[in-house]
Amino acid sequence: MNRLTLENVVIKYGDITVINDVSLRVDSGEMIFITGANGSGKSTLTKTIAGLLPISSGKITRAEKISYVPQIEEADRNFPAKVREIVLTGTQRKGKLFYSKHDKELAKRFTNALGIDGLVDSEIKTLSGGQLRRVYLARALCGEPELLLLDEPCAGLDAESHEILFKVLCEILSKGCAILMVTHDDLDLTGIKANRVIRIEGGKIHE
Repeated sequence: MNRLTLENVVIKYGDITVINDVSLRVDSGEMIFITGANGSGKSTLTKTIAGLLPISSGKITRAEKISYVPQIEEADRNFPAKVREIVLTGTQRKGKLFYSKHDKELAKRFTNALGIDGLVDSEIKTLSGGQLRRVYLARALCGEPELLLLDEPCAGLDAESHEILFKVLCEILSKGCAILMVTHDDLDLTGIKANRVIRIEGGKIHE
């Protein structure tokens, strides 16, 4: 089942073309790595797929349920919230006024799977970068996404956390979620099998 289609997508910042005439199809259960040099447009492409930036031309067709985990530098570490509260917000949908038993079970499931169950009563400002990445991933997974977008999720993770992350990603891939993972470090590609590795150069995609 198709989760994402890009047709001749162009993304510009003013007069500067960042992504130029890119086409891509991603299906259910596919893991796609997006690599490239800093400033190549990886994060811009991911934000655009998430619906946070407009396209200049072309067409994007997305799955209905999308979760996006940005680079942690964009997260407000000083927000006065505990880990449990942040993770639970991933279950929110338009019109929902409370958390159901299923929502709370999802939050518990993913905090356990990602090894942060002992941190659920901690404020996010007390967490390390690696711990915070796992919190925001748990939040994203609580949305039960059909398409998961990850921007540099391995940055700052130790070997054990890296292994935990990929174990969880393999599980959701097996259930039909498609994953696009941005990385600038080829070392992040070890430990999990990708269907494709896409490199962005000069605003173009090279597989």
